[in-house]
Amino acid sequence: MAEDQKEQQAEKKSKLMPILLIVVGLLVVGGGSAAGVYFFTGGGSSDAAPGGTADAGAAPAAEQSILSFDTFVVNLADPKKDRFMKATMRAVVTDTDLESRLATEPLLKARTRDRILSVLSARSFDEITSPTGKETLRRELARELNQVFPAGSVDEVLFAELIIQ
Repeated sequence: MAEDQKEQQAEKKSKLMPILLIVVGLLVVGGGSAAGVYFFTGGGSSDAAPGGTADAGAAPAAEQSILSFDTFVVNLADPKKDRFMKATMRAVVTDTDLESRLATEPLLKARTRDRILSVLSARSFDEITSPTGKETLRRELARELNQVFPAGSVDEVLFAELIIQ
């Protein structure tokens, strides 16, 4: 009789175990998903004040857009070795009309390509391979592009592809 009770309890536990594992798994997955959404959407922070109104002293953010450039392949400035770089870049700009101007004004496009090619080909392999070298290259490209475009219209340069050989 005692053995029957133990067997029945063991059967109940064995039937409940998969259900318990599924419930725990769903809770873990749901919690992870909720945490991911929370962190990727800004962690609950907002630009609004606690009362629901925006800060009176805050200036509105400038409208930005992404300006895509063609892929550039250049020889690097390494005197002893033949080194090449392939770079595809994007520029974050505040002038939303720049993309249409580049498409319709061939002189502006030529000046832009010339500046980018000049900056890229003046670098050596050692200068570009370090993280600080890449950051320096980004800043120099932004500075050069701001000389071609209206002043201050390029906020930053982003590499979509950067291959150095």
